[in-house]
Amino acid sequence: MTFGFIITRHVNSEQTNKYWNHNVKLIRTYYPFKKIVIIDDNSNYEYVKSEFDYKNVEIIQSEYPGRGELLPYVYYVRNKWFDNAVIIHDSAFLHKRIPFEKIKIPVLPFWHHPYDKENLNNLLRISAYLKNGAFIRQRLSGSEINILGMNEQKFNLCFGGQCFINHSFLSNLERKYNITNLVNAITCRTDRCGFERIIGLLFNNEFKNLSKIKSFYGDIRKHHQSFLYNYDNYLKDFRNNNICGTLVKVWTGR
Repeated sequence: MTFGFIITRHVNSEQTNKYWNHNVKLIRTYYPFKKIVIIDDNSNYEYVKSEFDYKNVEIIQSEYPGRGELLPYVYYVRNKWFDNAVIIHDSAFLHKRIPFEKIKIPVLPFWHHPYDKENLNNLLRISAYLKNGAFIRQRLSGSEINILGMNEQKFNLCFGGQCFINHSFLSNLERKYNITNLVNAITCRTDRCGFERIIGLLFNNEFKNLSKIKSFYGDIRKHHQSFLYNYDNYLKDFRNNNICGTLVKVWTGR
């Protein structure tokens, strides 16, 4: 089965323009011929500049500004560019070849975090835009079962919406839940954090084994300098050949 890459991009400075360029160059190091789709979320094109003549890279200017992590799902469900997609941020950098062609499961987040009910009222508002939303709201709120601590009711968020996902699996999510309707609910960073939690719940509900596997690289809180590791830190490690991890996330204030 084929696979390719979907990168969400938001450029608002000369430095953030370096992210997607560096990202694409690293992917091309390990996957020289795989298709890459870049979905641009409301970049300032005063700063957008390609550092190389990239081949087999498609750039889509999203008509839904501010939707960020939701956008790969919206465009991938409408466009079967490949059988399986590797969805990452422009600020997540690959440093080793991962044999995605050997993966036989329908979905796997790159990082997870136990569901925490953060901003619950907003989660409930967002989930109201989904089909079959009653059970989603019950799970988000916490039923009597999970208050008693039953493991089958627990689930993890999908950090940043970054994952490996099969197109047929995503199409099933769309038929069952109408996830593309979330473009009407998600417009800011707080909403996008809610999306991490809701999509994690849907993944868990439709692929039960995910509760055991959880993610490629574990709890995001155990990432190297999690939530503090910025691009300058990363560049220093990169130049000193001191990169920690296969897929490295940097945090930036955008």
